[in-house]
Amino acid sequence: MSSLRRPLLTNHNRCWIWGRNVVLETLRANRWPVMELLHSDRCEPSARDEAVAIAADRGLNVVSVRDSEITKNCRSEDHQGLAARMPPFPYWDVTTLLKALPPNPALVLLDRIQDSHNFGAIVRSAEVLGIDGVIVGIHEQASVNSQVARSSAGAVNYVPIAESNDLEATVRDLRNCGFQIVGASDHAEQPIFETDFRQATLVLIGNEGRGIQPILQALCTQFVQIPMLGRVNSLNAAVSAGILFYEILRQRRQ
Repeated sequence: MSSLRRPLLTNHNRCWIWGRNVVLETLRANRWPVMELLHSDRCEPSARDEAVAIAADRGLNVVSVRDSEITKNCRSEDHQGLAARMPPFPYWDVTTLLKALPPNPALVLLDRIQDSHNFGAIVRSAEVLGIDGVIVGIHEQASVNSQVARSSAGAVNYVPIAESNDLEATVRDLRNCGFQIVGASDHAEQPIFETDFRQATLVLIGNEGRGIQPILQALCTQFVQIPMLGRVNSLNAAVSAGILFYEILRQRRQ
């Protein structure tokens, strides 16, 4: 498979996100522009009123419809009576992201994360735990779609997500700029607690089944592992990322 890029969710050329929290966060952030807002009687009144007020203030098309109409557009019944038609997600440019970073930033690069729920959960943890930006590739990488937006609880609107068409070149450039390149690996000997994350850091999280691709492994300055005691002896990508991000936050707050 050369690429997982595909539309958010199409129905007569429309792309939709749905659910109270993700729609409201998207409207509040005003980063990913909403094209049209649909609401039904099922929508909780305070959420509906806020969404409609924001949309009206921006001159967006707001339509009150039957609940079944939203279900038809979203192909899902868990929309809570609120949905928004969206354009493609506005990724950051890597160069623009780097110019906006604070001193000694912490970034994460996702290498071919294909599960939308994992992707969204990683973005959610990144936003909550103070990661300064997320970098993804364009091949074999889940795009920011409705599932990613929902599993991130709307965090896709707040943490910068940059898209690179050459992950190797991006990692090499960051290494040349002084970033330590930290690969997460079950086979590493160094635990995360013995790694200094207070300097400029790029953490690499690899594909759910294959890990970090060799061409990127060769650019890592070190590899770290999360100590585990159980018999299963493995964590999925999203859980591992959350633990790593928390250790970065813990060290930087000391």
